[in-house]
Amino acid sequence: MHFVILGCGAVGGYFGGRLAQHGENVTFVARGQQFESMKASGLTINSIEGDVKLAKINVIDALSLTSDSLTTPADVIFICVKSYQLSAALGQIKPLISAKTRVIPLLNGVNAADVMQQQGIASANIIGGLAKIIAEKSADGVINHTGAKPHITLGCFAEQNAKVVETEQLSAIAKRLKLAGISVGVTSDITLALWRKFILVAAWGALAASRKLNLGEIRSQSHVAFLLERIVNEYADIGRKVGVQLGDKHIKETLSFLSRLADNSETSMQRDLAAGGESEFDVLIAYPMAIVEDLNLSAPVLTQCYKKILESSHG
Repeated sequence: MHFVILGCGAVGGYFGGRLAQHGENVTFVARGQQFESMKASGLTINSIEGDVKLAKINVIDALSLTSDSLTTPADVIFICVKSYQLSAALGQIKPLISAKTRVIPLLNGVNAADVMQQQGIASANIIGGLAKIIAEKSADGVINHTGAKPHITLGCFAEQNAKVVETEQLSAIAKRLKLAGISVGVTSDITLALWRKFILVAAWGALAASRKLNLGEIRSQSHVAFLLERIVNEYADIGRKVGVQLGDKHIKETLSFLSRLADNSETSMQRDLAAGGESEFDVLIAYPMAIVEDLNLSAPVLTQCYKKILESSHG
């Protein structure tokens, strides 16, 4: 099975590296200095699950992709770029997609599959996915994994009806991931799984970014800690309004997970906004705000965070 990894940051670098480490056929797609660095020096993973140095990897330049760029067709393409890079990334990988290729986004947010279809990727080519890992890219080709057991969840979307052939494909992909030592699950409700991650990452990210506080600082102020619980509930309410079966147990699990994270924990969106660079604001905050406005919902904490971040970014 030929895996193509588009995006060689924390997510793509880690999971692609583990697949390559265990002998899978893996092609990394990078660009610019990252491409040059990985071509020259390979990939290094520093991890609580075990370190690995892959001196030589198969990496190709994202800016010159054609149907002839791969020696064998892509069976699976994992999209591991940031959400704001998705549209450009899809344009680059289209030459690599055949009828048998399965494209799996491992992005934050809940609407990547919609964006992919709007950009011309057929629904039959798309499998839902999400990744859980606490890691960061410290340099081109160097991934530091510092917390949580890395995990990938896969699933067909409801409109695909989980046909037998798709179920078999899911099982085959999951098997290769497991053989590479990667924790993997296959769900019958990928939309719910995506929203379960969303009410964690997006809600926490919105509050943390608007207040410019790490998780410990949020916890230390009772009124802000209350707002964290409130905004998680608001995101869950938004999900329910669009038909996602989020229950009270999912909210409790989210808050319990947050309570166990280190005090210095921050979200990537929070760091990106603080640095004044591009961020996942549109996907994690503006997208749910649009639902709130379209459906005339009440989400006071989200609304306040949304306005604070806009004011800060335009100030």
